[in-house]
Amino acid sequence: MEMKEIYSNEKYKVLNVTLNVGEKMPLHEATSDAFIICRKGKGRITFEDKIVDLCNGDTLLMKAHDKHKMEILEDFSSCITLENDGKIKFA
Repeated sequence: MEMKEIYSNEKYKVLNVTLNVGEKMPLHEATSDAFIICRKGKGRITFEDKIVDLCNGDTLLMKAHDKHKMEILEDFSSCITLENDGKIKFA
């Protein structure tokens, strides 16, 4: 997994996240709302109450502190927008 900040200003920041097929992101949460744009591949996000598949071109808004984990089904690349002081915390 590679997570790199590619833009920031006083209000928000954008992270570029890439993972390879078969990789998993363990249980985690964002400290602010997070807007995800899937740029490539396919990933499965598991929340407490639902499962969401993200594919190339899909978007998803996640509320702050909404715990989830992710499994990569095809090489995956996304942009995640958070508040400038937002962080991704792993359990």
